[in-house]
Amino acid sequence: MHSNTSILAAHLADRGGWSDTAAVIDEQTGDIHRHGDVHARARSLAGEFLDRGIGAGDHVGFLVGDRPAWMPAFLALHAIGAVPLVVNPDLGERVQSRMLGILPTKFVLSYREHGLHIERRSPRLPVGPDDDGDGSAASRYYLYSSGTTGIPKAVAHTSADLPFFHAAVGGAHGLDIRATDTIVSLSQYYFTYGFNNQFVYPLFSGASVVLSRQRRNEEKFVDALHRHGATLAFSVPSALAKLADHIESAAVERPAGLRAIVSAGEPLPDAVAARLEDRWQVRVLNQIGSTEVGNAFCANGVTRRAAGTAGFVCPGYDVELRSDPDLPLPAAGSEHKLGEVWVSGPTIPRHAVTADGTKELLVDGWLETKDYGYWADNGGLVVVGRTDDFLHAGGISMSAVEIEAAIRSCAGVEDCAVFAPLVDGVSTLCALVVLAPSAGDPDESFDALRTHLRRQLEPFRVPKRWEPVAEIPRTGSGKIMRHQLSSVLGGEKPGMVR
Repeated sequence: MHSNTSILAAHLADRGGWSDTAAVIDEQTGDIHRHGDVHARARSLAGEFLDRGIGAGDHVGFLVGDRPAWMPAFLALHAIGAVPLVVNPDLGERVQSRMLGILPTKFVLSYREHGLHIERRSPRLPVGPDDDGDGSAASRYYLYSSGTTGIPKAVAHTSADLPFFHAAVGGAHGLDIRATDTIVSLSQYYFTYGFNNQFVYPLFSGASVVLSRQRRNEEKFVDALHRHGATLAFSVPSALAKLADHIESAAVERPAGLRAIVSAGEPLPDAVAARLEDRWQVRVLNQIGSTEVGNAFCANGVTRRAAGTAGFVCPGYDVELRSDPDLPLPAAGSEHKLGEVWVSGPTIPRHAVTADGTKELLVDGWLETKDYGYWADNGGLVVVGRTDDFLHAGGISMSAVEIEAAIRSCAGVEDCAVFAPLVDGVSTLCALVVLAPSAGDPDESFDALRTHLRRQLEPFRVPKRWEPVAEIPRTGSGKIMRHQLSSVLGGEKPGMVR
């Protein structure tokens, strides 16, 4: 039955008594849309979409953006059996076209000045059975990977996965999200993290979400927490570091109702979590997931927490660490053995879709996440970085994430990234650093940074070359785009690195 998601969610709202409670709060207008309103609007839109020719199995580019129309429009497409392809509406037209073109997209649903807009397009691919060929095309939706490699990859999940996602992370043994909660998320609908934070969890818990049409900086994020009485905040490590700077420098008080800050997207430095917890006396809960899994597969909860880790394995998933003789050296003093992170579970599809065709994801039912990690003594998974977060310099493998965390802990550093380009034919550890305006002379700042790092890291982990830059290239979800780091310097040029 195509409408299973809509029917289940509406039933839960009625049974849970939250049909008349807020589902979506529009930060720009202050308008409040109740859960009952969302489901009523979804039923109305389903009829309108059918009238416009959208039918079961049709792939629909979903470029609605973070506004109240998003939730009912998505539910309406599922109710009629269409297949949403969730895309960032702020991307350039060429990039959007490339993303939509890897699937047989027949319609594009966007939001214009006066409301939803439907455009029919001619698919470049033949319209046929869905990619897995299992007959479940009508219950699918697609999310695109965050783009750290620059290659668009569309991953399909089904409406049956949604309650599973909520139970695994937002349920009683996790974040314990309830109808009384108000969510503010830095990540937006078109990212897997934001899709769950802003859609799945409110849909199945009765919570409300505060939507911003543009990505919030740290000042606007804090303002939203205070102004709307947020109880749960979802962010990413790079933004949380800036948040910690802001609340310390501006002496911002803790939002009264805030009970947890959740972090995901990349490894969370312990120092950042400690600063927030010390200042606001609120729990900072780390987790790790992926677009392929559809949500987190390890997470910390409000009562079941493994401090200093990405959390325990979520219910329904299995995680293995597989040894690799070529893994990088662990940090000094560490007795834990690193391994490649592999995960299996019921929400992982067999393959994804790229411009070059389908890409197999599973090996004997297991997904290689491209992360490295180890099991902490408290049972939680510590993730030390991804495959492309590890560098080879001077014949030694090392974690860029570890080095970057140490640099960011220094005064006067706003952001940084390290990489190992060839300098005079030799792989050399280099640091790109965004210095605060108050940092002063870059050469003096870098001398101080080197001195500081030598007290924290082995000599081979201290960058040999340093360069001040205006910004570090990151995806919209905050992940460093390491494939672009060389281009920040405009290629290898004499005098470009110090």
